[in-house]
Amino acid sequence: MKQQIIDRFPGISCAWADAAGKEATEYYGFANVESQTYVDEKTVFPACSISKFITAICVMKLHEQKQVNIDMPVNRYLRQWKLLTADGIESDANIRSVLCHTAGILDGEDAFYGLRRNDPKISLMDVLEGRTSYNNRPVRAEKHPGLAFEYSDAGYCVLQLLVQEVTQKPFDDIAWALLFDPLSLSSTFFATPANTARFEDRMATGYDNSGQPIPGRFPQIPDQAASGLWSTPQELLVIAKGFIKAFNGETSFLQPESAREIAKPVKDFPWTGLGVFTGGENILVTQGWGENGQCMMKMNCRTGEISVVMTNRNPGVDQAESGVEWLADRMLTV
Repeated sequence: MKQQIIDRFPGISCAWADAAGKEATEYYGFANVESQTYVDEKTVFPACSISKFITAICVMKLHEQKQVNIDMPVNRYLRQWKLLTADGIESDANIRSVLCHTAGILDGEDAFYGLRRNDPKISLMDVLEGRTSYNNRPVRAEKHPGLAFEYSDAGYCVLQLLVQEVTQKPFDDIAWALLFDPLSLSSTFFATPANTARFEDRMATGYDNSGQPIPGRFPQIPDQAASGLWSTPQELLVIAKGFIKAFNGETSFLQPESAREIAKPVKDFPWTGLGVFTGGENILVTQGWGENGQCMMKMNCRTGEISVVMTNRNPGVDQAESGVEWLADRMLTV
């Protein structure tokens, strides 16, 4: 089983921590097949929708600072753009509902794919208004908040704008100030053009589901808060350890109440928290799947066990079928 999984992906990087705090890493294959560059501890991978967990932490930090209230409507904090309903009136969806995908915001089918690095730059406002083929559906609250779970990259675009408008700073700067710098991370970033230029030599080349390299090595991702994160398994492990310590009241990096709000199952939709999913008693799961990679992180908030698996290919099937989840579960039981 393990060898079949390794053969499926050009490169794999793994890290885990056991209940005693012992940490380990494993690396397989190539960061770049064409140049025969092996995966190592310095290779950064696309974290895809693990970005949403980071975004949720940042939003909760702003909540702690009383710059936002997650139970107030998102439109209270938006100025240059408003979240509208399908009828064209302002939505009353609150921040919490956007974080847990119950705000009624729907994505277009395969809308957040296909933007190449040499394509004209697309702004966040272009994405929100559906002005391009990258997201050709205007972002609207098409269902009444709280009635349905609709997984939504578009909703996290709304949160990205909210964070930027509240702080008057770029989203990636806020993530650095609130999270990456306090945890002393040096290989975790949102893939802005400047950050990509800085880290490009260490970024794993992405491969599509037929095994071909992505033109330009990896796609352009304007929706940073939804899926623009890059990192290493070791540094995602640091974030998860910090979160678990906060959950248990053992650090000031994040207040216990904030961590517990993120982890708390949502009423009527108990499989989701804020930017994470529940995977059983005390287990939180955050995962990503994009054009250029698939990944998963699992953490046990009671025992402190954590596993992280990152790859650089779209396998064409979900984490359970691709084997990424098998690797994550295997590591938790090693």
